Amino acid sequence: MRVADRSTADVRDAAEIGAPSHEPHAAGGSTEGALDQALIVRAAIEVADREGVAAVSMRRVAAELRVAVMSLYRYVASREELNDLMVDTVFGERPLPEPGPDGWRAKLELSAREEWALYREHPWVSHLVAVTTRPPVAPSLMAYTDWRMRALDGHDLDFATLVQVAIMIGTYLQSAAIPLAHEAQAARTTRHTRQQWADARQDAFSRTMHAARLPMVSEFGAEAFQASEPENIFEFGLHRMLDGIATLLEAGGRQDPPPSIR
Repeated sequence: MRVADRSTADVRDAAEIGAPSHEPHAAGGSTEGALDQALIVRAAIEVADREGVAAVSMRRVAAELRVAVMSLYRYVASREELNDLMVDTVFGERPLPEPGPDGWRAKLELSAREEWALYREHPWVSHLVAVTTRPPVAPSLMAYTDWRMRALDGHDLDFATLVQVAIMIGTYLQSAAIPLAHEAQAARTTRHTRQQWADARQDAFSRTMHAARLPMVSEFGAEAFQASEPENIFEFGLHRMLDGIATLLEAGGRQDPPPSIR
């Protein structure tokens, strides 16, 4: 889900054109003569890595590069295009190998681990690609979908099913990665780790769980806390998802019909 849709982000950035900048400049700086699209996108990625994608605006990127806001629009048409370029760049820095390991399962697992590593390195990416039916126009991201479809090609799955499986994998990873982005933001804001946050709220958790009569959840302890870490949720879900795909292939690609709408 995008942090801001095109109209909101672009109106905000348009209002900032020509406004004085009060953000600190990047140490390296830039000049308009050296400006190009790649430099703009790299500056935006660095801001997102440090402060989250919500901190990225055309004005902020201009301040980082020490140029006028209007000069950016010669290379990037809008905030939405900047989002797309940021996603395309980070996925492009982690291409999947050709032809990859033998076997569909090894291929899909590799692709999932590569994408997960990307979200760990750049947690903000999940905010731009997850929970949306309108993904970024990012060829490097689309290459992951294409690679997964090719990994399953030749296993008696029709094209629509190939699309569904590839998108299912990406959707799972993106959704599982959202907590990484929230945790990164929380750590920047509070300077506390997840464990420190949980320890500080232990009494409140205990009172709430017992008062709400949650017999299973009230047994939540250190082992369950560890199991709920994003990394462990990723591992558990990845293997269950691959098991499900194996079952689909064993059934010759036949899917259960959808339930009738009554």
